Amino acid sequence: MAATPPPRSGTAAAFTDAKGCKEWLSGLPLTNIPQAQQIVLEALRAVNRGEPGGIEGLKCLELMRDKIAFLQGEQRSRYFGKSLPLSPNDQAAWAIGRSLLEEMETGYRRCLAAAAGDGEIARHAALMTQRIVRYIGAQMLFHAMVYRRFDPDLWLRLHRQFEAAERAGTADERVKDSLESEDGASSVHEAYVHVVLTQAAYLSEMTAPQIDLLEALLRMWARKVRIYVEPPAEAESGATFPLAVDLAKPIGARPLHADDRQPTHRVLDVEAVSRSIRRRLKGLQAGEEPANLGLPAEASAIDALSQLSRLHKLWCEGAPPRPPAKVPEEKSAGLGFGLPEIHFFVTGGKAFEQPDKERELTRQEKDDIATFGRITERTQQMMVSDYKFELENWGVVDEMLGAWRLLRPATASKGVAIGRVLAMRLGDAAPFFLGMVQALVQETDGRIVITVHLFPGRPEPIAARAADSRNRQGAQWVQAFRLPALERLGVPESLVVPSGIASRGRGIEIWAGGAKESTVYEILERGADFDRVTVF
Repeated sequence: MAATPPPRSGTAAAFTDAKGCKEWLSGLPLTNIPQAQQIVLEALRAVNRGEPGGIEGLKCLELMRDKIAFLQGEQRSRYFGKSLPLSPNDQAAWAIGRSLLEEMETGYRRCLAAAAGDGEIARHAALMTQRIVRYIGAQMLFHAMVYRRFDPDLWLRLHRQFEAAERAGTADERVKDSLESEDGASSVHEAYVHVVLTQAAYLSEMTAPQIDLLEALLRMWARKVRIYVEPPAEAESGATFPLAVDLAKPIGARPLHADDRQPTHRVLDVEAVSRSIRRRLKGLQAGEEPANLGLPAEASAIDALSQLSRLHKLWCEGAPPRPPAKVPEEKSAGLGFGLPEIHFFVTGGKAFEQPDKERELTRQEKDDIATFGRITERTQQMMVSDYKFELENWGVVDEMLGAWRLLRPATASKGVAIGRVLAMRLGDAAPFFLGMVQALVQETDGRIVITVHLFPGRPEPIAARAADSRNRQGAQWVQAFRLPALERLGVPESLVVPSGIASRGRGIEIWAGGAKESTVYEILERGADFDRVTVF
C-alpha cells in the first residue's frame, strides 16, 4: 500500500467527518512508525483548524486518540529509560511525540470552547475536560521520560481546568476512558489526582521500571483520593496535611500546615491510599510475593518494598522540605562510570586480572624482563592505553548532606542514567569515593545535571563472583569493591558488586588476598548496573 501523504499545513484536511476519519486511520501505513506519527500530526493540526468542527471534530479526536496512543507506545522505547543525552534520531522521535500530545490538548480545548454555543457537544463537557487534564498530565510525564523540565504554565493550565470543572459541577462525572483507567471509566477528579500524585513522586529520581510501577499503582489507587475545598472537621489547628495544591500557583502538591490554608488550596485526602500501601508493605516485609498482595506485574521487576516505602513517605507522611544546598569551594569533580572503569582508576591504573590464575606474559613483557630484569613503565603504559578509560571533569553545582549536583560538560562522551554506579573525586590528588546517580534533570536548554549520592567509606578494590556455579555465567571473577564499616555512624561493612551476582540468602565469593565465601544478608542499594549488599 502506498504511503498516505501528510496534508500540508494550511491545506484541506484528509477527511471531513468522523466516518471519513475512521476510514483514513484504518488505511494509515504502519510499516514506518515515525512517518505515521508525522502523518497523524498534520491531520490533527487540520482538525484543530476546525476541519471538521463541532461534534464531528470531537468524534475525530476520540478516534485519533486510540491511534496516537498506539503510535506513542511503539516509539516509547526510543527515549524512555535511555541514557542521556539522546541520539539526534531519538530526540526527534521524542519531539514529535510531544507535539502530538500538545495538539491533542489543543483539540479538546477547541471543542470545549465550542460547547458554549452547541447543545450537542455541550453534553460531553466532562469528557472533554477530563481529556484535557489527561493530556496535560501526559505532557508532564513525557518530559519526565527524558528527565526534562517542563514549562510551569502546564501546572496553571491543569489547576484552572480542574477549578472550572468544580464550578461546573462536572469534576466527579464518570466518562469513558479505556486507555488509562482500570475499569474503563474515569473522571476529571480522578485524572487530576493521577497527575498530581505522579508529579509528587519526584520522577527525576526514578528509573523507567519504577515509573512504570508508579503508573500502574495510580491506575488502581487514584480514585481512592478525595479532594477537599474544606478539609474534614477533625483536622485540628496546627496539623499538617501531607499533600495540598494551590490552584493559584504553577507548582504541584506540597505538605501544608492547616493554619496556612487559603481559599485557593485544595487538600488531598490520601488516607485510603496510605492504608493500601501499609497493608502491602506489611506483606512484603513478611516475605509475601507482590502478585499475592494484589500489586501489578510491574512490582516483580524491581524492589517493590523500597519503592512503596518511598511513595508512602512522599504521599502520606508530609515529607519535610529538603535542606538547602551550599556551593562548595570545589569547582569540578572527576567522574568514572561503571565498575570496570572505576576499578581501574581506584587501583591507580592497574589492569584487572583473574586473581586465581597466572597470566601468560606478552612478548614485550618477556623482552623487558630479559633485557632489564623487570617490566618497564613504558610497556605498562602501552598495555593500559588499550583500555581507553578516561575520567570526565564535571562542574560542581552544589552539595547537600553527601549528595552532589554536577553539571555534565559539553565534551563528555558517556551517557548518564538513574541508578548508574560511579566514582568521584575532588581534585587530582584526592581519593575516589563510590556513589550512584540518584537524580537526573535535563534543563530546557539541553544542559544535564545529575545528583550523585556518595556511599560512606573509602572503597577497597576486590574481585567477586557468585558462589553457586549455577547462578553465574562462568567462573570468571569480576571487578567489585568493599566499603568499610563505620561504627560511629551505624553503617555496616558492604560490598558493591555487578548486578546479577548477589541475591538475599545466596552465597558470594570475594577475593582479597585469597578466596572467601559469604552469604548475602541484605540489599542496601539496587542500581541499574550494580548492587550494594551486606554479607555474613
